[in-house]
Amino acid sequence: MSSALEERARALAVAQDFGAEALDVNRRLVAANPADAASRTRLGRCYLEAGRLDEAEAEYREVLRVNPRNRIAVGGLETIERQRNAAAMAEQARVARPARARRAAAPHPSAPSPSPSLTSEPVPQTFTGFSAGDFAELGGCRRGAVQARFAPRVVDLVRRVNALASSVEMAGIREAGKRQLFRVGRADVHPADAHWYVFNLGGRWEPQCNIGMYGGGRAGNWLRIGVGYNLNDEGADAERSSGVTQVRDHFRRFQRLLTSARRSLLLGWMVKEDARLEYEHAGPRPDVREPSHAATVIAGFDPEHVAWVFVGKWLGLENADEAAILSDPVALVRTIDRVLTGLTPLWRALHER
Repeated sequence: MSSALEERARALAVAQDFGAEALDVNRRLVAANPADAASRTRLGRCYLEAGRLDEAEAEYREVLRVNPRNRIAVGGLETIERQRNAAAMAEQARVARPARARRAAAPHPSAPSPSPSLTSEPVPQTFTGFSAGDFAELGGCRRGAVQARFAPRVVDLVRRVNALASSVEMAGIREAGKRQLFRVGRADVHPADAHWYVFNLGGRWEPQCNIGMYGGGRAGNWLRIGVGYNLNDEGADAERSSGVTQVRDHFRRFQRLLTSARRSLLLGWMVKEDARLEYEHAGPRPDVREPSHAATVIAGFDPEHVAWVFVGKWLGLENADEAAILSDPVALVRTIDRVLTGLTPLWRALHER
């Protein structure tokens, strides 16, 4: 039983899941073997993620009592100190804030009330999977509300993805020595109506490793994982003119690959993952199911007359098996890991100099 618990604890840690299950598993491991520093530091992280700072501190200090140079425990204590300092400063600001400022922040009687669906529930801060309720919530969000409602949990998901070996490898392919594929700031969760997406560092003007979610509408209820090209020449991006030229050149290189023997890099991956084509942000194309057909369609695009092209794995809410993966944070991160691992050979080819 201990071996199975240890394997589960490691799997949860790889997925960056330090929620209730991880807390229970690591607490049982520490009870069975109090000298197990790995389980104890994971337990400390579970308490830290739950906001139970005193208990987290106790676990980290016990690790340091045995090994004062344990870097995980040292880092944990530093995080606890930062959180306590931030909480103290926030409390001081709250106490010092004049009552009139609080009154000014209250809605004016004549002002329209925000939608109860977006204000009555607290914003989740931790990624716990995507349920049918989450898709419905996203479907009701206009662009301005998407980031506020979804960015915290998406950032938590991205942190877990960045910890994957497949993600680290892809980051190093794009830029030697890099280990972080995605940025992890809330501003890096890009919003649209009923839609959010994230992409890798530098991906605006290059092939981008893209994860996105649609909440209903014409696109349907989907989460996508794969590679895309943002060929849009609109917007206020810095260096837009040269950037558009650059990303269109990258796309033409992709098209040339698809008319060569190396097209198998895409086709084999698509077959394995039942990957689908998307263009113009309309969800997976129901009329382009065969990988060879998708490759032909992509090769025929004029990059100056198409704004968005994506190919990858789609997980849909209407499919029971896929819905189960979406709602399980560990299963979803494992699926992302598998998809990225299969994508790596194509990713490497797309970044050849």
